[in-house]
Amino acid sequence: MRRQTQRGATLVELMIGLTLGLVLAATLLTLYADASRTGQGISRASAQVENGRYAMDLFTEELRLAGYFAELPLGGAIYSTPDPCATTPVGFQAAPLTVPAPVQGYRATDPLDCLTDRRPGTDAVVVRRLSTIPVSPSALTGSNRRHFVQNSLCVDDPANRPLVFSRTPSDFTLRVRSCSTVNQAREYLVRIYYVASCNRCGSGGDTIPTLKRVELQGDTLVTTPLVDGVEMLRLEYGFDTDGNGSADQYLLATGGTGATTLWQNVMAMKVHIVTRSGETAGGGLAGAQAFQLGGAGRLEIAADGFVRRAHSQVVRLVNPSGLREAQ
Repeated sequence: MRRQTQRGATLVELMIGLTLGLVLAATLLTLYADASRTGQGISRASAQVENGRYAMDLFTEELRLAGYFAELPLGGAIYSTPDPCATTPVGFQAAPLTVPAPVQGYRATDPLDCLTDRRPGTDAVVVRRLSTIPVSPSALTGSNRRHFVQNSLCVDDPANRPLVFSRTPSDFTLRVRSCSTVNQAREYLVRIYYVASCNRCGSGGDTIPTLKRVELQGDTLVTTPLVDGVEMLRLEYGFDTDGNGSADQYLLATGGTGATTLWQNVMAMKVHIVTRSGETAGGGLAGAQAFQLGGAGRLEIAADGFVRRAHSQVVRLVNPSGLREAQ
């Protein structure tokens, strides 16, 4: 009998098998690459949306506290608009009772000397209030350089001295309602919110647009980056023209006549921000974009590879509007 011999695959069969394997591997790699790009795109979009929401939450929280002056009797008070870039704060006065305006806006064309990295074409806003956390004057040391406000609740305190505005602990002598002990003091907060052209500026810095806050701490203005990727800030101010605590007319700044010339008549604000993706998007996904930012106008941006999103919200200024509603 003829011995049967084993034979391996022929060269043609081997080449066909390798070709099919390569096709399968290429298909799997393509699917993996597409899934990876999609995942990265979703991650970038989620981060961008989250940055926009976080920035809006910061604005909402801060604006709702604007004009918080604790127990100060604000009926008939005079409002001032001091320089927000001054390192020696002013704005409070006992007689006649004077307090700073809760908000003060600056349009893109209005300069602010202390904002050296401000992005061109963006607005800025100053928020003034007292801290919600009271401090006992005995806890303030002589080296404390921050300014505090203490108000009087005692009927035996001098009537022409409803408040003390100082950084010296021994100046805080006004008392509580029972007149038995001194009242607590609250730190005076002045904060400027704006969009900078960079997160880390200066030599070796970047070009990432960033929402920042400038805050007076003692004798120094301290700048803090808050949210990166915020490229545009536009603001509208709702003025109360009939004294009932509701916004009757929205403007980009003070102007006109009557109530719209005074910042203390702002009862609400419309905040418009535009966020930008951290990286450029491939595949032609980021073309030219246009956004209608309410009454602040239309923003048109040429295609540069970045994806942008607009966020808008109306925020009521609880303290000044509530004061008028209660009268």
